[in-house]
Amino acid sequence: MNYFAHLHIAAVTNTSFMGSLLGDFSVDTKQLDDDLLEGWRLHQKVDVMVDQHEASVLFRSMPRQGRRRFAGIVQDIVMDYWLLRYWSRFSAVPLNVFCEQAIKSLQRDKYRSPERLKNMITSLEQDNWLPNLGTVEGVEKAIYSIMRRWQHGVHLQVFINDLLLVIEQAEAPFLRLYPDVLDFVMLETKKAEATHNLG
Repeated sequence: MNYFAHLHIAAVTNTSFMGSLLGDFSVDTKQLDDDLLEGWRLHQKVDVMVDQHEASVLFRSMPRQGRRRFAGIVQDIVMDYWLLRYWSRFSAVPLNVFCEQAIKSLQRDKYRSPERLKNMITSLEQDNWLPNLGTVEGVEKAIYSIMRRWQHGVHLQVFINDLLLVIEQAEAPFLRLYPDVLDFVMLETKKAEATHNLG
C-alpha cells in the first residue's frame, strides 16, 4: 500500500494520518509521540501483511518485463490507483472531502514530521495531487518520483513502458487484497486497544 491507502487506513482505524505515513520515511521511533508511534507501527504491520498476502504474490508473479523483485514497489502505487477508482466501495466520505480532511490533519502535524515529509505536505498544500494518484499520469509520476531518489530506480522504467498492462494486472489482486487489509487493521486496532486498557 502506498500513501493514499495508508491515509485511508488511518481514517478507518481512527489513528494518526501523520503516523500512518511515517513508515515510508526515516524516523527515530524512540523520539515519536505515542499517536505517531501507533500509526507507524500499524503501517509496518500492514506492509508485512500485504507483502505476504496471496494476492500480492500473484501480482508479483504475473508475466511482464519488469523484474519480480521490484514489482512490489510498483504494486504499492497501482494499489492506490485502484483504491481511488473503487473509492465509493470502501468509503462513504466523498473523495474530495476525504482528501481535504487528510491534508488538514497533515498540516496540523507538519511540525512533527521529517524534512522530506514536510516537503511532501507543502506540495499537497500548494496542489492537492492525492486524487491524481487514481490516474495513469499520477501513477507514472509516482513511479518516476521513486526512480529519482532510489539508487536502483532505473529498474522501474520497464514497468512504466508497460504501465497500462501493469495497472490492469493489479485490479483483481487489489479487489482480493484490500478487504483483507481493512479486516486486518481493524483487528490490530482492537488488539492495541485491549492491550492499552489492560495497562
